Amino acid sequence: MLAILLNCVTLGMFQPCDDVHCLNNRCSFLQALDDGIFVFFAVEMLVKMVALGVLGQKGYLGDTWNRLDFFIVIIGMLEYSLDGHNVSLSAIRTVRVLRPLRAINRVPSMRILVTLLLDTLPMLGNVLALCFFVFFIFGIVGVQLWAGLLRNRCFMGEDFKTIYNVSFLTVYYRPEETEDIPFICSTNRENGMLRCSDVPRRRVDGSWCMLGAEGVGEGPVADGPIGGGCVNWYQYYNVCRAGERNPHKGAINFDNIGYAWIAIFQVITLEGWVDIMYYVMDAHSFYNFIYFIFLIIVGSFFMLNLCLVVIATQFSETKQRENALMRSEQRARYLSNASTLASYQEPGSCYEEILRYIGHLYRKLTRRVARAVTHCSTHTPRCTCERTGQSALGTHPWRLPPSSSSSSSREEGQGVKLPLYLPSRPLRPDPRPQLHDLQGEGPHRHTGVRVVSSRYFNRGIMISILINTLSMGIEFHQQPQELTDILEISNLVFTSLFSLEMLLKLLAFGLFGYIKNPYNGFDSVIVIISVWEIIGQADGGLSVLRTFRLLRVLKLVRFLPALRRQLVVLMKTMDNVATFCMLLMLFIFIFSILGMHLFGCKFGLKLDSGDTLPDRKNFDSLLWAIVTVFQILTQEDWNLVLYNGMASTSPLAALYFVALMTFGNYVLFNLLVAILVEGFQAEVSVLLGSTSFYRILWGFTGQGIWLDIICRVPPSIHLSLHPPFIHPFLSPPPPFIHPSLSPPLPSSIHLSLHRPSLQQRRSQSSERDSLLSDGAGSEWSNPSWGWSREESFDLLDQSEYLTVPMLRPPDCNGKTFHLPDAGTLRYYSDHEEEEEDSVCLRVKLVLEPYKPQWCRDHEDWALYLFSPCNRFRQWCQRVITHKMFDHIILLFIFLNCITIALERPDIQTHSTERVFLSVSNHIFTVIFIAEMTVKVVAQGLYSGEAVYLKSSWNVLDGLLVFVSLLDILVSIASAGGNRILGILRVLRLLRTLRPLRVISRAPGLKLVVETLITSLRPIGNIVLICCGFFIVFGILGVQLFKGKFFHCEGADVRNVTNRTDCLRAGYRWTRRKYNFDNLGQALMSLFVLSSKDGWVSIMYDGLDAVGVDQQPVRNHNPWMLLFFISFLLIVSFFVLNMFVGVVVENFHKCRQDQEEEEAKAREEKRAKRAEKRRRKAQERPYYADYSPVRLTIHTLCTSHYLDLFITIIIATNVLTMSMEHYNQPQYLEEGLKYCNYVFTLVFVIETVLKLIAFGLRRFFKERWNQLDLAIVLLSVMGITLEEIDLNASLPINPTIIRIMRVLRIARVLKLLKMATGMRALLDTVVQALPQVGNLGLLFMLLFFIYAALGVELFGKLECSEENPCEGLSRHATFQNFGMAFLTLFRVSTGDNWNGIMKDTLRDCRPEDRSCLSYLPLVSPVYFVTFVLTAQFVLVNVVVAVLMKHLEESNKEAQEEAEEEAKEEEARQEEARQQEARQEDARQEISSPSVLNCQGGEGDVTTDLGSDQLPISPVRGGGDLTTDLGSDQLPISTVRGGGPNHRSRVRSASPVRGGGGGDLTTDPGSDQLPRVRLYTLLILRINTGL
Repeated sequence: MLAILLNCVTLGMFQPCDDVHCLNNRCSFLQALDDGIFVFFAVEMLVKMVALGVLGQKGYLGDTWNRLDFFIVIIGMLEYSLDGHNVSLSAIRTVRVLRPLRAINRVPSMRILVTLLLDTLPMLGNVLALCFFVFFIFGIVGVQLWAGLLRNRCFMGEDFKTIYNVSFLTVYYRPEETEDIPFICSTNRENGMLRCSDVPRRRVDGSWCMLGAEGVGEGPVADGPIGGGCVNWYQYYNVCRAGERNPHKGAINFDNIGYAWIAIFQVITLEGWVDIMYYVMDAHSFYNFIYFIFLIIVGSFFMLNLCLVVIATQFSETKQRENALMRSEQRARYLSNASTLASYQEPGSCYEEILRYIGHLYRKLTRRVARAVTHCSTHTPRCTCERTGQSALGTHPWRLPPSSSSSSSREEGQGVKLPLYLPSRPLRPDPRPQLHDLQGEGPHRHTGVRVVSSRYFNRGIMISILINTLSMGIEFHQQPQELTDILEISNLVFTSLFSLEMLLKLLAFGLFGYIKNPYNGFDSVIVIISVWEIIGQADGGLSVLRTFRLLRVLKLVRFLPALRRQLVVLMKTMDNVATFCMLLMLFIFIFSILGMHLFGCKFGLKLDSGDTLPDRKNFDSLLWAIVTVFQILTQEDWNLVLYNGMASTSPLAALYFVALMTFGNYVLFNLLVAILVEGFQAEVSVLLGSTSFYRILWGFTGQGIWLDIICRVPPSIHLSLHPPFIHPFLSPPPPFIHPSLSPPLPSSIHLSLHRPSLQQRRSQSSERDSLLSDGAGSEWSNPSWGWSREESFDLLDQSEYLTVPMLRPPDCNGKTFHLPDAGTLRYYSDHEEEEEDSVCLRVKLVLEPYKPQWCRDHEDWALYLFSPCNRFRQWCQRVITHKMFDHIILLFIFLNCITIALERPDIQTHSTERVFLSVSNHIFTVIFIAEMTVKVVAQGLYSGEAVYLKSSWNVLDGLLVFVSLLDILVSIASAGGNRILGILRVLRLLRTLRPLRVISRAPGLKLVVETLITSLRPIGNIVLICCGFFIVFGILGVQLFKGKFFHCEGADVRNVTNRTDCLRAGYRWTRRKYNFDNLGQALMSLFVLSSKDGWVSIMYDGLDAVGVDQQPVRNHNPWMLLFFISFLLIVSFFVLNMFVGVVVENFHKCRQDQEEEEAKAREEKRAKRAEKRRRKAQERPYYADYSPVRLTIHTLCTSHYLDLFITIIIATNVLTMSMEHYNQPQYLEEGLKYCNYVFTLVFVIETVLKLIAFGLRRFFKERWNQLDLAIVLLSVMGITLEEIDLNASLPINPTIIRIMRVLRIARVLKLLKMATGMRALLDTVVQALPQVGNLGLLFMLLFFIYAALGVELFGKLECSEENPCEGLSRHATFQNFGMAFLTLFRVSTGDNWNGIMKDTLRDCRPEDRSCLSYLPLVSPVYFVTFVLTAQFVLVNVVVAVLMKHLEESNKEAQEEAEEEAKEEEARQEEARQQEARQEDARQEISSPSVLNCQGGEGDVTTDLGSDQLPISPVRGGGDLTTDLGSDQLPISTVRGGGPNHRSRVRSASPVRGGGGGDLTTDPGSDQLPRVRLYTLLILRINTGL
């Protein structure tokens, strides 16, 4: 391991810029070290080989990890042997990079994770195959449609160049003289969005050029103003044709399948995909967006999430398997091992183990000291209470028998055993000394405990934490001096307050009691650091320690039980996550070094001065290589690194980046999500599974003992209970305890075994709220209850599960469940009290007596006007219940949506369009008011059962109607003047919410929305955790960067160092849009960081910041990387991925009712299928009457080999189709054409054969055959069209031919018929489609509402010279509804959404009429809410749906396989019986009719197949037996003295011996020849008939 680490260090010290030829000492020293390490590895390998042998299962090469080592060593040998031969070594040298992989095998937990990843490979293989499939289809389509189109540029006409000497102009038009944003034009035959006529005018020195070239003489022309104007040469760039280069240094194009794949991969990763789409839209057609949106939905939302789903489902299975293994190993180790700490436990509570060990040492020490002091051990309070405790408990049947090992560990056991006595004797604290009592006990301690555990104390602490957080968050840039002083004083006050709290607790609990709770440890660290910082400040200077104050915010978690559950899950998954982080580090390290070898010192920009300025994203040193790799993993701007890599080395560099993205993002990060999801799910299933815990509780509660578990049971505690009142096997299952009540969790358990009065219960509940750190409120809470583990080893086998407070997952809507009374188990819920005290109810109760009698009598009248018998009311009820009512209303809602979509800001006030829209608006309002009135009359408004306002959906409808009314009234009122326009705008915006009414009328949608609403509470908890982290990092960011995010904007800022220089030079000193000047700004910047879009530029600003009013310097402070990268790791990767966990878990809960129905449906389906199979087996096959020729064709068509042959043909066809490329030579084109003819011929023949074999009806029954026929027809049509076109008999639009060629791709679909694994995945996706369809509808609604809002808010934003845009462009605007929709789709994929948001945050200038002053406030809210719902919540629901269905289809597949196996067995059994019958018939024919049985004692045998069935002597004393395997089945005695056994075979009747040796059956039946009788008996037994 050391050697591997050393090797990592030497690899990391490689410097690509200097070490190319290895001339300096440092490099040669590293080289020598490297050689030494290599020799060490080689020797290690040889030693292992000698020890284990080389081949065979137990040999060296039997283990996969050893094979990896072997490979690395062999490659190293190759490198040394080729060293002098001038071979380019770089490729072989890069294999060295794999050496750190050897570390995996040496770290067991990492090995588990890696084996897990390898486990997922078969399933992931299917996903990858599916990916390939998608890539092929989209790649071929892209090449067919757009090959060479992205090279189009605007050139000057050749004749123009000959007339005028325009050498100073570029060959083709380039905007701003750069290649970064190419001007891609559309030729005349395409209808793209850009033509050469759109080339903008030329500008010289800020003025536009207006003149034509006519006024200029021929010959050389000066480039400059001519007599008050200048020549607009750009208007002569009017020929659009293909140039040499593709955009982005040639990286983006569809010229051949390879480049097309790079582009598609980039689109699927959602980074920079819009640029590709906009280029294609410019060059080809606006409608190409359909291709890209489709690709993103299929590729990103489905395929990539399938990766995640597969890894997550596989992870939970593997995890369970590994855990079971570990548990059994531990059990074995634990039974064989007698060390002090040998304890049966899950790994993870390391902290408690250490504490217990320290406590143990401390006790030993005190014992020794006491002994030394008194010299007389009898008076010493020894802590050997374990042994006495054991005898009291005895051994119980449900506990492990004490083995030799357990007794030895018991002697050194820790803490106190508390047997729980029956309630008849009040339970007293155990008199034996406790851990902290050894420090002296007194009355003060008791009052101390009372003070510290009072609820007022804890509430006080909580409030002070909140105030402290506020005081830290107030700071901002350029704050007045008084505020600074006040904050300093408040800091002193709070620090002293928290120190006081710590001292009190120490006094109350003693040292060990205090540290026992990890929360207290955390507190104490913060206090110590704060005090240290105040002392350090006296010496002057602001220390880094200030930042640690922020951790106080996290102390709040102790007071919020709801958050605790999420945090428990976080902590539970911590060990896995730590391992994951190690794996991630290793991965990043390997790729960084590989990147340094491949791209070191190659990314640079040439400056005018001749220097090269390295790109900021480079691989020139290990640090920057790691940062760049990390940046690629966050997917931000990775495409720019890709373009650089491809331009500076070769297009093959794309492989490196694709591998990095695939493994890093889609495998490793999905593994992280899997760990978190599994954490949530395991926690729920554990709670359902730990019935042993239930039994204990039931044991108590069944005896009417009141049990209040205030605090969690830590893994160290096992309840050892007296058997008299626990009957684990007799007790009924416990009532369920509602979990939204999850009680808090410090580290001890409080069992009060008495029935408390209400008063006490109240105080206990408050005690629970105040959540003492140690539960020390009870008299005998004893922080060191470390009972030895064996005591109740079996009873609470999975002890760590008790750490989670929920005993059952809540029902979907989080309703609380009350148990009858205190006699049973009861938790308090925070909700019950809220519900009791809700304001409305109180008011209602107060007003109840004053309600007039008339009102009481008319309770059931609608609006107190219409009695239940009123005709109008009855008519209304009939209308509502009519099945067309909802449909008609839906229709009107849709029509209204269309008119909303037609709105845009620039419609003239009196135009027809405006009049139409306002009139239609009034009409719809009237319709909706009518609908509402009818409903209210029919159902009643407020009082009574099932009234209008009881349903929240109705409330929503009512509000929207009310808003529309207001809107109309206000617009009528303000027709005179423009005073109330502001209100009008707001009401207009609210009008866009009308589409929400669709939800309540579409059941599927309603379900999804309700699911989302129910998961809001847990999501709220995670948002709170996020807020905690955000606030901590925000305050930290303000401390680090306030006032430093300013920079100088001007022409030449190289000599500017600070603000005064900048202003002196006449430049602008501006602040960056995203900055950390106050907490609000900091949170906004952090949100952009956490969405991983545009975080790199913020990070660069942070690295460059020098100081307040200082000009930034490049990479001034690289240490700031820690701030940004730790934030991304903690928040973006870890906490935000918990979203997935929560949404998935909730989704599953809410689907439980539906699942039962689905399971029933599945059962029926399965039964039907089985029935069908049975019928099919009995029927005559349909091909029985075929003629021999047709039968041969039929056998051919149904044979497996034909399918294989066709598959191979299709695969080759796909390959030939993907060989097409831009500018391909003529012979290739001819060759491909003939190939196509051949393939088409094959498909035609196949279809014809199948038609003959199956007949028309049967042929069209199967979907695959329909697809085949369609493919054949299309291919034939395409070929005929091409031939017609070539022979020019008819002019045909080339687009049609191109589309025909594109449709050939449908052939690829036939491959699916063979690939069963892929089919299973696709089936999963297809099954999930109805639900995903509902989600799609929800997406559409969300997009619709936001698009309509966007048009209202941002419809007038223009991009101009004064207001340059970063995100908005002519492709991405909010000017009309369609473009707004497309722009929002872009935002939802997270591509440069922060640029778009920046553009909407502009400050208004006085001359702007259309600028809205409130945009800077509204737009962050608009974008943040949209990004949150679209990116975090909805996409995760897609994951949840897919996951559910994948699990289900896996289950189904297993069940089907089992069924088929059963059926197969039954079939075989039947065949065997048939054979036996036939054999028997043969036997009968061949055997002689009578066999003399009266002779001696010989055995009579009949030969039945291979079985020798000895029939025992007749007329002897034996039983007549047949030997059937192991069972001796005595049939009956024949005239002997043997016992007359009744046979176990149902139908074998006792046989009596007749007189003359003839065996007869029961009297009354015919005589039979003897042997036949025997044979029949034997057959009966044999076949079990």
